[in-house]
Amino acid sequence: MKSRTLISTVFLGFFLLASASATVKSIFLFKDVMQSNTTALKISGFNTLLIFRIGVLSNGDLVYYSTGSAGEAVDAPVVTNGLYVGGTELADKIKSFKSGTTGIERVEVSLVSHDTTFQNIRSLINADGTGSDTILYKGFDALKAAWGLDAFNNDDESVYDVSSTVSFAVMLGDIGYKYSIAPYTNSGFWSNVKNRIDAAVSDLFDSVYLQVYDGGASNNPRTWQNTLGMPVVPIVWVTNDAKPSQGTTAVQARTKFADWHSEYQVAGGGYWNDYDIEKLGSSYEAYGSVLTDVFS
Repeated sequence: MKSRTLISTVFLGFFLLASASATVKSIFLFKDVMQSNTTALKISGFNTLLIFRIGVLSNGDLVYYSTGSAGEAVDAPVVTNGLYVGGTELADKIKSFKSGTTGIERVEVSLVSHDTTFQNIRSLINADGTGSDTILYKGFDALKAAWGLDAFNNDDESVYDVSSTVSFAVMLGDIGYKYSIAPYTNSGFWSNVKNRIDAAVSDLFDSVYLQVYDGGASNNPRTWQNTLGMPVVPIVWVTNDAKPSQGTTAVQARTKFADWHSEYQVAGGGYWNDYDIEKLGSSYEAYGSVLTDVFS
């Protein structure tokens, strides 16, 4: 047991050193990207954007769950019958994050289990598999091509089905996505998933955005790094009016990230942002500069 622990520790140490030069500076966008301040997001120090969120319907169609200008929920179809139907304006906006004057290098799309998305994925895989002729494959292939996506982010918080999760990840890798997760609990499940994905496709599973707020407020990056065998990117929630006690100012974020970077050599840092920065008149630049300063 001691020798295994030593080997794991040494392996993690090498992984941390190799990752030090490519630190992640991320932000989640939980709002219709058509309404977000694109310029500020591109020049404030972030290099990774995660668009929250896409839903998978029972027939395999994809929906972009966003928020309208009046705060209403908007369920916009983006892929129907394996074909992109989301329109050129939305596609061009998302692709623009990585064009022109920008620091953005990676754009991800996130799925979360606030609806039946992961149940639907499991059912579709059990029924049809994940081949290139399946509706699930065609849908995510069409979305990647239309939006110029780099990675898929898994924020499953309830279903936790290992088999379908791994099969879905491998399918996404075949399409050309990288794969990340955004856990807040159930580290044993995520460790099992990571090990199986790594065994199937090396270098597919490359990022962990660890929730260190709300339900994951007590999470320790070191514990998760030891469990997963790779550095994580701790995520804090910016100042907000939904759960003010869970909010973190830019000043507070600087202290947290500096401590985690110094103590645990984390892979970077990032923010959960429910349109809070623009809604409350905070500053993308203030939050972004924390990441560029700490993870320079």
